[in-house]
Amino acid sequence: MKEIQQWTMVICLAALTASLAQSILPAGSMERMGKFVVGAFIICVMISPLSKFAPQIRMSINSGGDWKASQNTQLQSTVNDQLKQATQESIQNLVTAELARIKIKCKNVSVIMDTKEDGRISITKVIVTLSKQDVAKTKTAQDYLAKELGLQMEVVADGS
Repeated sequence: MKEIQQWTMVICLAALTASLAQSILPAGSMERMGKFVVGAFIICVMISPLSKFAPQIRMSINSGGDWKASQNTQLQSTVNDQLKQATQESIQNLVTAELARIKIKCKNVSVIMDTKEDGRISITKVIVTLSKQDVAKTKTAQDYLAKELGLQMEVVADGS
């Protein structure tokens, strides 16, 4: 129980540090990079307690225990799901922020991802949905996001 309290306190301190760091970042291209670095920092802080268990996981897999192996598989699956979710949220926030910079309101961002056998997460498709008022801005938004983020995205307007 004490470890969980310590972990929670570390996450809170990391969030505080991250918010302070973001507040002093200059606007522009450094702001985007800063947000990315801060997001990666928070993810690392959140999964850092798992590093204590990593040697135990490897050892129990080698020992061939079915019960422990199923627990390890479950743990790995949970970690992969959490990483996937954190990545999706990060991309959604980044796309929303970038569109806000050019005064386009984003209604929804769907990120379709796939986890490869070696554990890599690949982005299959990003679908950005704009409101009905921004139908004329879909091409502008798509070109801007491709240029700024380097990701090919499908931008659609609500109801089209």
